[in-house]
Amino acid sequence: MARIELSKNAFFHNLSFLSQKLGVKEKLAIVLKDNAYGHGLLPMAQLSAEFGLQTAIVRTFHEAEQIKTLFSKIIILNPVAPFISNERYSLTINNLAQFTSLPNGVNIELKVDTGMHRNGIAHHELHEAFQMIKNKKLTLSGVMTHFRSADELSSELFWQLQKWREVKQDVALLCKKHQIPPPSFHSANSAAALRLNHYEDDFARCGIATYGYHQMPDIFGSFDLKPVLKLIAQKITTVSLKEGERLGYGGRFTASHDMRVSTYDIGYGDGFFRFDGNGTFTPDGKRILGKISMDSFSLEGESEEVSIIGDAKEIADFFGTISYDVLVKLQPHIPRIIMKG
Repeated sequence: MARIELSKNAFFHNLSFLSQKLGVKEKLAIVLKDNAYGHGLLPMAQLSAEFGLQTAIVRTFHEAEQIKTLFSKIIILNPVAPFISNERYSLTINNLAQFTSLPNGVNIELKVDTGMHRNGIAHHELHEAFQMIKNKKLTLSGVMTHFRSADELSSELFWQLQKWREVKQDVALLCKKHQIPPPSFHSANSAAALRLNHYEDDFARCGIATYGYHQMPDIFGSFDLKPVLKLIAQKITTVSLKEGERLGYGGRFTASHDMRVSTYDIGYGDGFFRFDGNGTFTPDGKRILGKISMDSFSLEGESEEVSIIGDAKEIADFFGTISYDVLVKLQPHIPRIIMKG
């Protein structure tokens, strides 16, 4: 059956590269949300822990519960009731209203909006937030923000960094005023971690770069990242197609010669894109024939298995999207296998 191969060597290479970029391994936190960007939550969490990472970021309590023994701190980006109590969990606060539903005494990450205008409290709401932290006896584990344009050629990253420094100064003053221990600070995503020569915060939240990709223009140079994931499809059957015969839904492919055609067990039901594959090629250089079906696609030849994704960026460029989109679509039912070589 079809499978996803995960290269341990490539993953550890990327983690080492990012650790060196940030200065020390302790400054690298792994983003494992959305099934580890399609790679598989549990295998990528296990590899991250084996490498020595201490902090993970997930989306939900459900994700956190699956990896709770592997990390000393797990940040939950979207913590909705019912809440699960665990001293390793830190719940992200995106607005003041969330304080009312929080149980007393839990760990929190306070998100402050410095320009993305998506999630996070406003800078001027810090005073009110600290009063709520005090009243509910919450532990302020961290304060965070998110950069909106770190992967673009503009000055916005540095404009936002200045706002973030102002936030950190005010947080330090409020901690002193309310006798709250200083929290950790974190702001950088993968793009910011790759761009900044000196990262000032306690750790960076790296996702896509750990899996071997970035979305920055070539002017920023190249980065020594290696794709971790390979999608392999296995042959279902092989048929003979005569010249002039048409293949698949709508008969979109017409054989120009007598040929042997095989179908393979990956389709849009597995998370691959549904499209008219004529003229599209696999990483092995084989042409996809006709439309992608729900559970299969067709190629000329009789190979027992073929690679359908080797570099997600190549697929993304073809469809006019980003590597995240290609990877995160891959369905959980596809077996993930860690390749140690």
